[in-house]
Amino acid sequence: MAKDEFISTGIDKLDKLLEGGTPRGFSVLILGTPGSSVEILCKQLATVGKVLYFTTEETEDEILNTISRFGWDKSNIKIVDIASEYSKAVLSSEEKRISVYKQRSKIKLKELIEIGSSGLPPTQKGAEDFLAVLSNKLKSAKYEKIIINSLDFFLSQYRQEEVIRTVHAAKISNLENKGVLFIIMTRGIHGDIFERKMEGIADCVLELEVLQKGSAFERFLAVKKMKNYAKKIGIARYIIDSDGFVLEMIERIM
Repeated sequence: MAKDEFISTGIDKLDKLLEGGTPRGFSVLILGTPGSSVEILCKQLATVGKVLYFTTEETEDEILNTISRFGWDKSNIKIVDIASEYSKAVLSSEEKRISVYKQRSKIKLKELIEIGSSGLPPTQKGAEDFLAVLSNKLKSAKYEKIIINSLDFFLSQYRQEEVIRTVHAAKISNLENKGVLFIIMTRGIHGDIFERKMEGIADCVLELEVLQKGSAFERFLAVKKMKNYAKKIGIARYIIDSDGFVLEMIERIM
């Protein structure tokens, strides 16, 4: 493929491991174990190209502060701050719950007995449908890179089947747009069957793992799947330093 058919990850040695970058139209699943620093990798991916970044775990300010700390470019990043909106929804729900509790605590025993058969007024949740927000923004997105960090949030709020449908739609939209879709997910917490389904949908699967050896920790990135590019499958040791995510030794898996 011609060079312009690939999109740079923004990390030179990762591009080298992938032999040119990520093919346009690819959906990339990044599986990380706790402690693998996947959150730093996905921020670094967002510093090159026109990027739409969905954040569910950190606020926009937290992301931009981290990017500034590493000295990366943040001028072309559009952040959809679901984390802040979800926090507001949770606080609003709790305030309503406390208000209803106070109202209930003032009810006299006689009145409580009278309304016991019908029950007390339920607390209204009024929470925003964040999966719909994700789906709607993805439909109209015209970006070189789209990053969803992370799918864990949606899996904690919605059924797996609903999330899978949204991922399928996102993949089709990204293919038409000829960008790269990065989906981050924690490995090992959503069940083996669901992970296999996600790996089947993705065109590329990257795994980040941290292993303890004695008193030290070693981190590894593996290219587990690369659709139509079998020779790109490989593994590399990496570290996190002042420059961010840095790959060291690269090995090909033949």
